[in-house]
Amino acid sequence: MLKLSLRKSDDSYSTAAMERMLDEINALISRLNEAGSALATQNLFHRETVQIENKPRSMRDFAEVDLGPDPTAGTFTVVVHNETVLSAVISILKENGFINIDSSDKRKLKVVKPRLTIQQEEDLENQVKRLGKSSLQKVSSIKADAMQRLTAAIKAEYIDAPVAQKARVQLDELFDEARKHIAVLSLIRRKQLIGGGISFDGPEEEAMYRRIGDSAYKEATAALLKVEASVAE
Repeated sequence: MLKLSLRKSDDSYSTAAMERMLDEINALISRLNEAGSALATQNLFHRETVQIENKPRSMRDFAEVDLGPDPTAGTFTVVVHNETVLSAVISILKENGFINIDSSDKRKLKVVKPRLTIQQEEDLENQVKRLGKSSLQKVSSIKADAMQRLTAAIKAEYIDAPVAQKARVQLDELFDEARKHIAVLSLIRRKQLIGGGISFDGPEEEAMYRRIGDSAYKEATAALLKVEASVAE
């Protein structure tokens, strides 16, 4: 997915740190994906039952949510496989706060999600910021650990000073590159969840925002939107 570069040195300390930083960045993508997840909406009918010919049947056999290519979009579709459950489907939607329902096509209901309140938007944005900050701290710890190991290696004369200096520069560059990835990923998720009303914490973050459409982040952006199918219950 995302990459880090060993431009200055490919020593073992830098290489190990790079791999650990990449692991953390990939883990961050998973954590950001869970923030504001659409999984609850997708699974709306999974625990519901309906009476069919006086027998309780799982609603998921007769209706399913289609979130479309962008699960954070303001609408979704409910595909109804059997019109006899239509009234039950609509009742479940309304019970879960989805009151704007277009049922002109009884096989494909168009549902408008309720707008987020200002407080909900702030809560989501703060959650994403906390995840990014936590990831940055972990990457910083990875760099610090590599630096300590490098210092110990110099004292033990396992590594020459010129090689060690290149490694230090490389570790600094790896951290800076990882830091920028974390910032951009956090901004991508914030935009996905709350739209364009993002408040920037400074000019650097605003500059990072201009990178969210870069091709390097295309795969990560798709991963942030992915909604994993649940296991059958």
